[in-house]
Amino acid sequence: MIGSRLCLAAAALLGLASAQPASPPVSLTERTWTPLVCYIFGELVSPWWLQKCAPHLNLVVIDLRSAAEYAESHIPGSVSLPFEPVSAWSVMGPGDLLLEMPPSADVFATLGSVGVSNPSNPTKIVLVNGVGVPAFPQAASPRVATTLKYAGISEGRVAVLDGGFPAWVSESLPVTTVVPTPAPKTYTATEDRSFLVDINYVKARLHKRNQGIVLLDGRDEAVYNGSVMEEWAQKPGHIPSALNLPGKNFWNPDGSWKSSIEILLQLRSVVGYSVGRTYGQIIVYCGVGGYASTLYFTLTRILGFDNVVMYDGSAQEWSKYYDMEL
Repeated sequence: MIGSRLCLAAAALLGLASAQPASPPVSLTERTWTPLVCYIFGELVSPWWLQKCAPHLNLVVIDLRSAAEYAESHIPGSVSLPFEPVSAWSVMGPGDLLLEMPPSADVFATLGSVGVSNPSNPTKIVLVNGVGVPAFPQAASPRVATTLKYAGISEGRVAVLDGGFPAWVSESLPVTTVVPTPAPKTYTATEDRSFLVDINYVKARLHKRNQGIVLLDGRDEAVYNGSVMEEWAQKPGHIPSALNLPGKNFWNPDGSWKSSIEILLQLRSVVGYSVGRTYGQIIVYCGVGGYASTLYFTLTRILGFDNVVMYDGSAQEWSKYYDMEL
């Protein structure tokens, strides 16, 4: 009797099931899986990667070009925070020094306002620059990357769009004039000055290449040798014992970065093997801190050196107090 009832119940359930319309299969394009390639987040990302992966990640794209360039067209969803000598990314420091780090609290507030969260649900950041000659537009991204490190964002969470905005356009990817309204997030961190050194630190380490301490000047060759004098330096030439590794030489003519092998060969041709990724020390500087950031980003993020520090006061500060070498 009980068995008969179970059979009747089962038959009724089967009848109900067969009466329901079959659910259509879910196509692969409708699934929300994050593509495996999106988990590969290095120091440089391609336009293809950014377009494919931005919808899948907690990611903020920051356009560093001028407000006018951004208004003309930009990557959909990107926010505008132009890099200027006095901006969210740098300020005039004591003694009228250019490109000094801004108060960390100001950077924290700016990042939170454009949707960057930290430390809870930490956001990744992709920086977008323009391309020009001289290479100052290209240098904006590595400079901002150092400001983000100073603001407590681990280096593995910051990438540069290789080739900048022109590379995005050259691949016929979509652009827009629509300005997004990012949801503000909570950003808290501890200021990190571990990679920044002052004038006294540099002064104590001149002429010590035989001890594995190398001072690298990231300015153009003509500025380094004194045949051209920059307006913000009070004397021509370079800091005594410094070697010259121009930051502009790290980019191809189209604004994309040269390969790590090409850059490593440039470095070795200048410093030899007196310093390596894990031994000795490299101190980088330039005119006011722009190309110094390029050297810092390139040596630490692209080449993997963990013994690099940056003299942010650079030639502008040094030439106020000490002689330069020709």
